[in-house]
Amino acid sequence: MMTTSGKHVLAICGGGNAGHALAVVASATFDGDIVWLVRSEERANLYRAATGEGLRSSGVITGHADRLRTVSSDPQQVIPDADIVVIAVPAFAHRPVLLQIAPYLKDDVLVGCAPARGGFEFEASSLIGGLAPAGNRVLFGLQTLPWSTRIVEAGRLVNFGAEKASVLMATLPAAAAPATAERLTQLFGMAIAPTSSFLDMTLGNPGQHIHPGLMYGHFHAWAGETFAEDAVPMFYADADEEVSASVEALSAETLTVAHAVEAASGGGLDLSGVLSTLDWLRRSYPTQTGDLSTVSSCFRTGPLLHRKAPMKPASDGRLQPQFDYRYLTEDVPFGLVVTRAIAELAGVATPAIDQVIAWTGRVTGARYLADGRIGGPDVLPLPIPQNYGVTTLNELLTWYAGGPDARRPSPVGS
Repeated sequence: MMTTSGKHVLAICGGGNAGHALAVVASATFDGDIVWLVRSEERANLYRAATGEGLRSSGVITGHADRLRTVSSDPQQVIPDADIVVIAVPAFAHRPVLLQIAPYLKDDVLVGCAPARGGFEFEASSLIGGLAPAGNRVLFGLQTLPWSTRIVEAGRLVNFGAEKASVLMATLPAAAAPATAERLTQLFGMAIAPTSSFLDMTLGNPGQHIHPGLMYGHFHAWAGETFAEDAVPMFYADADEEVSASVEALSAETLTVAHAVEAASGGGLDLSGVLSTLDWLRRSYPTQTGDLSTVSSCFRTGPLLHRKAPMKPASDGRLQPQFDYRYLTEDVPFGLVVTRAIAELAGVATPAIDQVIAWTGRVTGARYLADGRIGGPDVLPLPIPQNYGVTTLNELLTWYAGGPDARRPSPVGS
């Protein structure tokens, strides 16, 4: 469907790294106009002034956002004409953005998240009505962002550090995945591969293994010491076998959960999109990695060797680990905690996941476990199935197998 002007419209929701990157990439791949929803009018004014001179990119992808037409903090100015809406914000902002845009979505819109995180499907389907087959809307989620990207200058320059070879994707309804993958392959300018279940995105989220696993591997024994700038560990380049072991343990337990859910479905769910971390690294960076033999070797010879572990200033003028960083504040609550909640329904023990969740609680103050189970006030706002009335494994299988009528319309207690 097109606007009365005859042009397709892509709406990008989010003014961060991913939003900047997509504005540039889509300007070369999308046949239509691009509009951009950002979080404040102050930021919209900044971006309007900057993009008037041309938002461009450097690194492994170079281009200009020359199809960008509107930048606004008002969804009514951005969303109503959009044929495709891509939400590109951190997981904690998914719900606020969904609430912001839901009243203005077209009846036949393709709307989704790049990337989706654990439980996005529960949150989104409770807030966006009219999903096919009862309606005409389709919800999608990418397993990861297609690129490693960072803003160099807001509204003016974004750098692409690496580009993945392919990215997995799922839809609600699941039957829409092949056709949606074709549309998104064109949009993102790379191979977007369909999977048969959104649970592939939730359990197959690699960030929940890599980021908390490496943070735990580097810093689980941290006792308050500080670092000189030149002594800060490289997040990936210094990930030896011992550091990387935590990533592998988290990945292995998630695969066990996926296999248990798949077996319980009796063939109703295909979770082949849930990959081990090693398989995911090999699939994502096959040509940019020098040694694909182990998880550690992939990290140490991959495309992100310049990335340092997150740090913040310490009281002695040196540096200390920054635990209130997205590697723990996003990838644990919107990753490992959701996987742990599904493991609880499936009756699968997850000692490594529990250990990292508990350690995260100690260094951030968040509490996601109570008496050996998912629980506590910090779990209440999270998109775990239990918060959406799904409290048994059979109910979980019904939710993924069923249409919109099988899914609760709103969170418990909302």
